[in-house]
Amino acid sequence: MTKKGNKTIKKYKTILASSSQSRRGILKDAGLNILSKAPSVDEDALKKTFKGGPKRLAIMLAEEKALSISRDHKDTLVIGADQVLSFAGKAYGKPKSLNQAKESLRRFKGKTHKLESATAIALNGKIIWRHQDSPALKMRDFSDKFLNLYIKKAGKKTLLSAGGYSIEKEGSQLFSKIEGDFFTIIGLPLIPLLKKLRILNSAEVCE
Repeated sequence: MTKKGNKTIKKYKTILASSSQSRRGILKDAGLNILSKAPSVDEDALKKTFKGGPKRLAIMLAEEKALSISRDHKDTLVIGADQVLSFAGKAYGKPKSLNQAKESLRRFKGKTHKLESATAIALNGKIIWRHQDSPALKMRDFSDKFLNLYIKKAGKKTLLSAGGYSIEKEGSQLFSKIEGDFFTIIGLPLIPLLKKLRILNSAEVCE
């Protein structure tokens, strides 16, 4: 609790509902020491029964992740986030194998896809904030030789992100053009999220 004039303002603790090292790293680099917990969400089951498009799918998954932690943590802000790669009307999640990652990257090369990105904040079992963005990324027309080298070097890291890539490190060489917020692409819309956490009086965010 803090006081502002004669008014007592409650400060909320915050949890990141994610096991993603990238998302944790974004918040840590911004100076936030936020606890993270893996959400208890069966993403594959939710995807099988979901009827909407990639954008709505990302929002639904982000909300479900936040709610899965929020229900057991009273008076705590819980951040959930998800990304779904949208290409030619189809949604792509994390590849299940290196071969699947290679096939996806070969399909995307020379073309533009969108990374449907959604973030939600839950408080006491209810969603109180949503943010959605759709960065557009164009891959260059790389050779099979380059693709094989990339898969070999990136290894199992290709299985951690939608579409089988990240734009950090060697992954940056896959692209010829990127339109959108960098932080959103690597996992979280940092600036809008920090702004909202300040408004919600997160104990981890500086005034």
